[in-house]
Amino acid sequence: WAQWVLQYLTDADAARALGALGRSLSPTGLLVLKENYPYWLPPVERSAAFAVDVPEGEHGRYDVTRPDAHHRLLFHAARLRVVQAERGSETVTWVLGAEAGAA
Repeated sequence: WAQWVLQYLTDADAARALGALGRSLSPTGLLVLKENYPYWLPPVERSAAFAVDVPEGEHGRYDVTRPDAHHRLLFHAARLRVVQAERGSETVTWVLGAEAGAA
């Protein structure tokens, strides 16, 4: 289970981290990933919108909210397949498995 991790990583780092997690799975193993999506935008914009929070104050941090389609590109780059996906009110949870032949 990984939750609210990718939002703090660049695409390249996210793909590398997902790839490492995928390579650690057994042949029937699954990875559950939960991330925010831009739920506050109008529905027509959510499917392609990225949102970036910028630091405020002493402990501010950058984070990026990616659309589902972009997460799926990262999963593909990491040789992971989506087994199941569920959208909540503010998050999406994916169940991921290794692509066939991934090792």
